[in-house]
Amino acid sequence: MILIKRKNSQGFSLIELLVAMVVGLIIVSGAFALHSGTRKTQVKNEEQMDMVADARFAIEMIAYDLRHAGMWGGTNKDGLIDCKSTDVPCTATSSGDIPPIPMASGDCAVGWYYNLVQPVFATNNSNPYGSTCIPTSEGYVTNSDVLEVHYADPNVAAVLLASQVYVRSNFINGRVFVGATPPVLKAYEASPLTRNHELRAYAYYISNFTDTSGDGIPSLRRVALVNQPSLQTQILVSGVVDMQVQFGIDVNGDQKVDRYDDPNVITTNNDWLNVYAAKIMLLMRTDQRQIGINTAQTFTIPGTFHINGAPATNFGGQDGFRYFMISSVIDMKNLKQI
Repeated sequence: MILIKRKNSQGFSLIELLVAMVVGLIIVSGAFALHSGTRKTQVKNEEQMDMVADARFAIEMIAYDLRHAGMWGGTNKDGLIDCKSTDVPCTATSSGDIPPIPMASGDCAVGWYYNLVQPVFATNNSNPYGSTCIPTSEGYVTNSDVLEVHYADPNVAAVLLASQVYVRSNFINGRVFVGATPPVLKAYEASPLTRNHELRAYAYYISNFTDTSGDGIPSLRRVALVNQPSLQTQILVSGVVDMQVQFGIDVNGDQKVDRYDDPNVITTNNDWLNVYAAKIMLLMRTDQRQIGINTAQTFTIPGTFHINGAPATNFGGQDGFRYFMISSVIDMKNLKQI
């Protein structure tokens, strides 16, 4: 009799193969879940980083304008500049010299774009230009502030353009004019210190949409003086829910800030000529809701932030958006006329 030995079986049994497949699926599922969670976190972080970058851009833009407010080229004394809107209408000093006149339509107020007497102004929780330069179609957000700034661009105009508004000035005198032919000044006309600067005029406000009316994404906008002359609406940053401003007041004449007041208080007290600093506070939010994340925030400011025009102290937890506040204090040295 011949005995035949059976060889040991090789490879996996069916049960072992099934177990291996299950373990593999668990590992792959875990890796996928980890990747998905990491990706979602990355997206949320990117949204917040974008919001912070937008906030910085908005603050820097407003701060730049406020730092230059009240500077008219060679002087910060508006009384030395002729042909502004509060003066008697000017006559031409030479052929081609065009003094400014009120716009036929579209200006915020009659002569607003070349009013140099009040380089900084604001309204508290209201829009004074609802029937002019910030109409209903612009979606002004109720209870947000409107900030106005006027100044001459610090850069000397290399080439004068037709229909552009300029200030030609030195430390003795100056004039506002329109177009490519500068006026002849009464004093130091031939001085190298006599130069031409573009006139800037802006009104900042908050709109309830960014691209199209009803898109639900609020934005920071401004009305800007451009050539012809005319005013142009400019969209600056999306996601800005509210803007609140306060101004530093000198109450005893020592040209130092003693306290900060809301714009309506300054107007009531007739203190705009005593304003030397500004505090800008912006409330931002993400464009998209961040579901599944605790977005609740509380911000404390000297006043009240608003969501869609309604006063609020708690943000984010009730609507799924992540909120962010940024503020800055700007010293407006050019308003100090010594």
